[in-house]
Amino acid sequence: MWIAVLTVSLILYILLNIILYASYYFTSQLSLGSFAQVLYTMQNSMSGSESTWSEAVGGFFVRQWPWLLLGILVYAGLLWLYLKQKKTGEAGNKTMKQLKTGFLGLVATLTALNGIYGYQLYNMFGIDKYNESQAKSSDLYENYYADPRTTKIEFPEKKRNLIYIICESMESTFADPSAGGGFKKSLIPELTKLAKENTDFSSDPKTLNGGLTPGNTGWTIAGITAQSMGIPLNVGNSDFNRNFEDESQFLPYVVGMGDILKEQGYSNFFMCGSEAEFAGRRNYYEQHGDYTIYDYNTAKKDKIIPQDYRVWWGMEDEKLFAYAEKELTEIAKKDEPFNFTMLTVDTHFTGGYLCPDCPDDFENQYENVIRCSDHKVTEFVKWIQKQDFYKDTTIIIAGDHKSMDGMVNENIPEGYERKTFFTVINGPEYTLNTTRQYATLDIYPTIIEALGASIEGDRLGLGTSLYSRTPTLIEELGFEAFNEQLNQRSEFYDSVILNGDESKISKPDEENGDSKEEENYEQQETPVTITAQEYQENRDSFTDPGYVWTPPVQDPVYDSGITYPDPGTPEVPSEPSTGGDNTGTTTPPSGGDNTGGESGGTTPPESGGEGGNTGTNPPSGGDSGGTATPDPGGEGGGTTPPSTGGETGGTGTTTPPADPGTAGQTETPQ
Repeated sequence: MWIAVLTVSLILYILLNIILYASYYFTSQLSLGSFAQVLYTMQNSMSGSESTWSEAVGGFFVRQWPWLLLGILVYAGLLWLYLKQKKTGEAGNKTMKQLKTGFLGLVATLTALNGIYGYQLYNMFGIDKYNESQAKSSDLYENYYADPRTTKIEFPEKKRNLIYIICESMESTFADPSAGGGFKKSLIPELTKLAKENTDFSSDPKTLNGGLTPGNTGWTIAGITAQSMGIPLNVGNSDFNRNFEDESQFLPYVVGMGDILKEQGYSNFFMCGSEAEFAGRRNYYEQHGDYTIYDYNTAKKDKIIPQDYRVWWGMEDEKLFAYAEKELTEIAKKDEPFNFTMLTVDTHFTGGYLCPDCPDDFENQYENVIRCSDHKVTEFVKWIQKQDFYKDTTIIIAGDHKSMDGMVNENIPEGYERKTFFTVINGPEYTLNTTRQYATLDIYPTIIEALGASIEGDRLGLGTSLYSRTPTLIEELGFEAFNEQLNQRSEFYDSVILNGDESKISKPDEENGDSKEEENYEQQETPVTITAQEYQENRDSFTDPGYVWTPPVQDPVYDSGITYPDPGTPEVPSEPSTGGDNTGTTTPPSGGDNTGGESGGTTPPESGGEGGNTGTNPPSGGDSGGTATPDPGGEGGGTTPPSTGGETGGTGTTTPPADPGTAGQTETPQ
């Protein structure tokens, strides 16, 4: 029993070392975005991330080995002492009692220390905040979500190509204070210049703008989802919490940028320097736009790198850009628009990958890696600008999320608001004299409009086009309120986005359709004409604008949008009238938004003059249709039965007959 107690104490001691190392790693080495990121990463494919995991595990032993060795030596010494005392048969001696008391005290102390430091780690992960947010419900999607399936998007006849460079962990934060950055010396001078010479949606010619990263958008696949679907990657739904294996579906009920471009005739391509399977990226790109995938494995197949070559996450960005130039040259030869999306990797935490030709201008390796990436991305853009296809190509450069390397927070002022890098090159002119406050979710519709398309309502998903005057949700709600709602549980997200329930999606051409049909049925009555006798009996009442004559009760007619003659309308006997060759009585059509006549009442007929047609036609209420009953008399004579028309119903129309001997126009309320 006492050997078991001593062994438990060793296990608790090792666990304490793991907790202490995790606290160090997630503060000094890795800046954790949210607990949702931890959940997602643990639940999905780790293919391609071996270097990160091996680095983390290796770092544990490098940092903690003296303490682990000390613990093992203490355990071995206590175990030897206990066995020696037990062997001598002196079970009741003082030393044995002290050992047993020490074992219990050691277990109790280690248990307490594990509890204290474990709780600190628990708080650092934000598990309490995560659980609290999941206990609340948000109606953000019901109020603001623009479903791309029902949103009208119009592309120009001549399509522009898209080259979309997603830069791992790239931030506008890396600029110096003169450009609005947080570092004393700029790590991205070339990208800053590129952004200010093009479009970064800022009214300030010197300060670099950027995107904020709200909840569940702060790691690579979540950043990709935000920027090309306009939604965060929530993981709270139990049906969605599973590994992204080959057969798994990645948000199958959401229309992404690749889906839209494919429908418009684009060929889609995705390139990265690691295995595309990591975190479900292959599933995402193949299922949303049928992308052709280029990755670490195809690079070996295409002899870009040797079969046994592997550095960092697969291959470094220097080889990635060479691969991209080779494939783009071939892709551009085809007579069809293309979307070439690529993801860099050198700037991944921790420390990044420092290739041999990177500068050594800074003390910290990660700073040198950022500066190196700044140069390589800019050189790649310059290569594109020299190609014949550039004139028809828009370039997007965007950081996928904020860097997780702990170095960043150590080098920026306290309270500094970090933003991702984003710029549009060779796109439409930005005409608004304002600096937009936006999230990475807003990049989705912005890219679509950067290609010359127009979006009805200016929104896709929860994103707003930065070219439009429509405020982003951050501008409308404020970042804190917006972020809080994104982190909360959403019934709409679970039922519509994750499970495809289309019953909750409002369609522009069907919005309120049922209620309008019901209104048509209830309100629209068969247009009728009043007989001469009925008119004479109520003639004095017709002079009152507020008077509405009630026709005989008839069955309502449902307006199907097609005009049919009403066989039940009584004919008015033809009688001669004075004034004009062909003076008629016109009844405005039923339905529509605008009723005929300004007063809405009934105007009695006026006597005709020598000029003939003295009637005035009121504005029609619908798009078509109406009831026209020619006034008896004149050369025309006869009666035309009324017909229903217009798109929506009114309360019925009434045509009083012309008073014998009187010509002119009779207006009746609708």
